[in-house]
Amino acid sequence: MDLGGAQRAVLYLTKGLDPQSFEQLTITGEGGILSPELSGLRHEIVPELVRDIGLTSAPKDILAIARIRRILRDFRPHIVHTHTPKAGIVGRWAGRLAGVPNILHTYHGFGFSPDHPWWQRRIYDSVEKATAQITDQFVCVSEHNILEGRRRGLFCGRPSRVIRSGIDFDHFNGPRVDKLKKKMELGITETDKIVGVVASFTPSKGLHFFLEAAQKISSRFSGVSFVMVGDGELRSMLEDRVAALRLDNRVKMLGWRHDVPELLRIFDVFLLTSLWEGLPRSLVEAMISEIPVIASDVDGISEIVIEGKTGYLVAPGNTEEMAEKVIAVLRNEHVARRITATARLNLEEFTVQNMLKEYSQLYENTLAGI
Repeated sequence: MDLGGAQRAVLYLTKGLDPQSFEQLTITGEGGILSPELSGLRHEIVPELVRDIGLTSAPKDILAIARIRRILRDFRPHIVHTHTPKAGIVGRWAGRLAGVPNILHTYHGFGFSPDHPWWQRRIYDSVEKATAQITDQFVCVSEHNILEGRRRGLFCGRPSRVIRSGIDFDHFNGPRVDKLKKKMELGITETDKIVGVVASFTPSKGLHFFLEAAQKISSRFSGVSFVMVGDGELRSMLEDRVAALRLDNRVKMLGWRHDVPELLRIFDVFLLTSLWEGLPRSLVEAMISEIPVIASDVDGISEIVIEGKTGYLVAPGNTEEMAEKVIAVLRNEHVARRITATARLNLEEFTVQNMLKEYSQLYENTLAGI
């Protein structure tokens, strides 16, 4: 239950579905910054449910399937709905072995990219296709992921549709922030511009490109700091990269934070350097917060970032282009205001209320056999 899009969506579903219509049980692995928010809700923790993939994690995977199967046999649900690649595989097999009649899965992006070795992609595809055979319906958070899933044959002819990952707009509309005080809290000079990102420190986010772009930006634009909100498996590597690029005094790695809405309000530019995605909710959160966004043109990102209108798109890994566009926005406040005003106009489909309505209808139609 880290501070990711899939985890936040699960939390909203757990808290927000009508209890008069749906009885729920949420099953997760251990830990994560969002885990305390499940307190008081019907929640089972399965320690064997881990992110690791490969032969070393296989014994835990088998134990996780067995334990989840027992939980589901006691709970006897009509629907099992899984999220994230690893939990999606383990949870769907546990659901089928427990005899659950309806199994759904949401892809918040895929667990592969062209950058993975061919044999890893082949294994991923094979496992996903095998698991698709026991899956009744698929949901994706972007149109691009629907097309990609069909192209790769991952849905095996099963029904698929788009439901956006919901965001609590009030959470990001609300905060009034003393920017000077917040900068002082982070050790950032009052007059500095801030280029920031909110992302997990995982391969898909391509954050080494964020740091390379930061080096180019800081060499050409004086008075800029870089804030990275998040954490993950690549933290040590990214810290080493900061040192190698001599950005120690410019980059702040804050870890996972509960004050993301306040932090977004002090950003001058949001730079997302992803290599593959579903449709990152962090971009929508930045747009709600009236921060101009610059993002890699991968997967579903172009469904919300329209070049020159709601933000700027760059080729993945092109740090020169990233630096140029960031500097252009920092130097032109009029352009930044125009882009942020336009970006906020068409975000209704990303509200929590819309997500809850669409999933409720999906569940009802599934139970009715529609």
